[in-house]
Amino acid sequence: MSRTESTISQARRLCHQLFLSSCVKEKRQSGHEALLRQRPHWSVLKKEEQIQKIDQGESIPFDITLPLPARDERAGSDAGVNLFWELFSCQRCGRCCFTPGAGLYLEKEDFERIAAHMGKKRLQSLCRYDKTLQAWILRQPCPFFDSKSGCKIYQIRPQTCTKYPLHPPSPDMPYHLAADAFCPGAREFAKNTLGWWIICENHWAELLGRLEADGAQKER
Repeated sequence: MSRTESTISQARRLCHQLFLSSCVKEKRQSGHEALLRQRPHWSVLKKEEQIQKIDQGESIPFDITLPLPARDERAGSDAGVNLFWELFSCQRCGRCCFTPGAGLYLEKEDFERIAAHMGKKRLQSLCRYDKTLQAWILRQPCPFFDSKSGCKIYQIRPQTCTKYPLHPPSPDMPYHLAADAFCPGAREFAKNTLGWWIICENHWAELLGRLEADGAQKER
């Protein structure tokens, strides 16, 4: 990693530590709108290009990094997650349920909760057992999805389902939320919040200025 890349990475880490709450508050209050009026920004100048990239998620698997801070070990660090769920709108398309795939991992609590509802043997018949993980994997397309009524066990659905479309942060942007671009609701969220990046970038620029000034002071 070059010195410049290291400094940028440090600025982003400090941003997450120092501005997590204020960053979410600014975005909740649409603080980006005033900033966008002050200077040109790629979220406006290249909006159509960004939308095209986001829409590729319908056919190409990837995660979208969102301009909201990820949760960390600190109490109250779920502000970004909370704002996401406040604004996210599920399209009820069921694509995450009926698209064929490797299957859905069931936590122990998931298995016990669903088994209590429908019977252990019946649930096992809808799963395969993974010896490596030592866990049950619910087969996909999901047997609990109904094209007319949606999820038939919605109130006791697996934990993974309750968190979808949020995914673990990407390695190159570890301090931000990430969402599955396959989800149409996640794509809409990403499009609608492109302008929020100007708030992140303002904080990064401020911190980079401080770090560069500190570095110059030490070199004297």
